[in-house]
Amino acid sequence: MRFLKSEAGAIILWLAASLLAAAFLTPNLYGWGKALSASAELVDYPAAVESIASSAGRAKPDRYFSRSLLISALALLPLLILRVKCLPRDPLADVYALRRLSWSKRLTHLASGLLIGTASLGALALVLEATGAAVPRESEFSIVKFFSKAFVPAMGVGLVEELIFRGLLLGLWLRTYPVRTAWIGSSLMFSVVHFLSPPDGMVIADPSAWYAGFEILVSTLGHFANPLFFVTDFTMLTIIGLLLGWCRIRTFSLWLPIGLHAGLVLALKTISMVRGISIESPLPQWMIGNDLKSGLLPLAALGTCFTCCHLFIRFFSPAKNDTSTR
Repeated sequence: MRFLKSEAGAIILWLAASLLAAAFLTPNLYGWGKALSASAELVDYPAAVESIASSAGRAKPDRYFSRSLLISALALLPLLILRVKCLPRDPLADVYALRRLSWSKRLTHLASGLLIGTASLGALALVLEATGAAVPRESEFSIVKFFSKAFVPAMGVGLVEELIFRGLLLGLWLRTYPVRTAWIGSSLMFSVVHFLSPPDGMVIADPSAWYAGFEILVSTLGHFANPLFFVTDFTMLTIIGLLLGWCRIRTFSLWLPIGLHAGLVLALKTISMVRGISIESPLPQWMIGNDLKSGLLPLAALGTCFTCCHLFIRFFSPAKNDTSTR
């Protein structure tokens, strides 16, 4: 009971409530999305609405569950913030509070993180190309596809997820826990939330049934019973979370982790558009898995990210000149 009254307990309850709300919301969101898609075939809507309707028509039930989880988590976020504000605050919490940077430093951090993230995975792609482990995709690459499928989603994910995980959740944990505990705990939470994605290829008999969301939720939680998936994907996500959290703590700012997160996602999506891992790859699976998210080579790419971030922070530390907190 004492744990549930702490910041960590409040976050766990928020996550559990978000999952439950998403399970209830999924079939309703699915029905609304398909209805909008059908309506768009009969009525001329603005271009933005037409785009949403087209995406809703193509989306599968697991996609609706993921969107429902995001909506539920954001809707319940004010309750989490209000709950945490009622809890005792550690007087030393301000030591690791976010600090106000000049716009030039913000842009420097953002651009540097973006460059480090894209270059690290880009180097990995070159290694795979040189060893013959990568094969071309059948689909053609285009600038429009790049911006709509890679650049815009990457910037959005980097901004939103860093505000939530490193801005809010890590900030809440730093209020009462030692910095190392808060850093590791928030990174594990980052992994768990990303781990809660429905398995590929799952089939739901009746996506509009009230219990459809719970079917997806059970399948999603089934990831934790898969040792291989747990060791590869979960471990990689935890390391990424630790890297992003370390950047936020060391710079007292979100701009470097936002850029780094966006850069990693941008490179991952762009490379996945044009290249895939060959089933006849000369590299063993422990070197590179079925994608760029598992294996020792992706781990080495993250090591490169860490080294570059360490060098950047060493020479461009905001703590030397910026002392005001926000």
